[in-house]
Amino acid sequence: MLHLRKVVPFVPEHSTAIADMRDALGVADSEIRLLTRFLGLERIVTAEGLTTLDMLLALGQEALAGADRSLVRYLIHAHTVQHVAPPALRWMDVLRDKLGLAEAAAFSMSHQGCVIGLSALRAAEALLGTEPAGSTALILIGEKALSPVMQHIPGTSVLGDATAGVLVALDGPGDVLLSTAHRTLGEFHRARHMSEELAQRYTQAYTPTLASVMVEAVHSAGLEIGEIDLVLPHNVNRYSWTATARRLGLPLERVYLENVPTMGHCFCADPFVNLSTARAENAVRPGETVLMVSAGQGGTFAAAVARTAAREE
Repeated sequence: MLHLRKVVPFVPEHSTAIADMRDALGVADSEIRLLTRFLGLERIVTAEGLTTLDMLLALGQEALAGADRSLVRYLIHAHTVQHVAPPALRWMDVLRDKLGLAEAAAFSMSHQGCVIGLSALRAAEALLGTEPAGSTALILIGEKALSPVMQHIPGTSVLGDATAGVLVALDGPGDVLLSTAHRTLGEFHRARHMSEELAQRYTQAYTPTLASVMVEAVHSAGLEIGEIDLVLPHNVNRYSWTATARRLGLPLERVYLENVPTMGHCFCADPFVNLSTARAENAVRPGETVLMVSAGQGGTFAAAVARTAAREE
């Protein structure tokens, strides 16, 4: 089984009120009211003066502190937006060299929307199965929003800049990954460029599909949804999680929504940032079972069940 040996967040200190972003996003007052009063979003964190590369380097150094870097066989960057830098910049080579990971193969993963962070766990588990015992992989998750098109999902959310790093291995210590589930509804691949009719169908399919994938992951772990101690969601908005929890018969207080109003939806990093902050706040305790969940534009859905360790090493 995959073990999440260390999970670290990078949450910028600076934040911006969504109510002050009307001109920056190019939206009407009605959209701001929808986002803040109905969907439960208040602020987003913004990495002022930092690039995505700056954040990933800081994450990598923190995640690798105290670890044997010669055992890291894979360096993976999971990002939502397909292109985060021109290919000529060779970001992954820069990251590998600056982090001192001479033995690691470095690559990035995308084209799964905001579920790519959870998908990277499955990829790392499969790859480590081919490596010598004790090998590890470092997954860096997320990116910085560089434009209003990246930053705003109309009628749904506003994107922030928090990222996360996860050092994983096939043995402990760390949180144990018990199961994963993934589904892609390919007919919705055009995302925000769908026809109005297709967009309505996606809206109707969203909550049932997300709930179904969550149940699939829970059942694959040999559990029932009522045995999950805490759901660690993507921070898209509060309303969608209220609807999903109601469909599952899950008390809303067992969905960790504390970061929704203060951080916004931080691409594919949300479940991992939420795991870290929930642990720090004692909202999740050692030995409890958590369900990490995300959905992505283009009709992608993913969930992962993990049992938390006594402490991160």
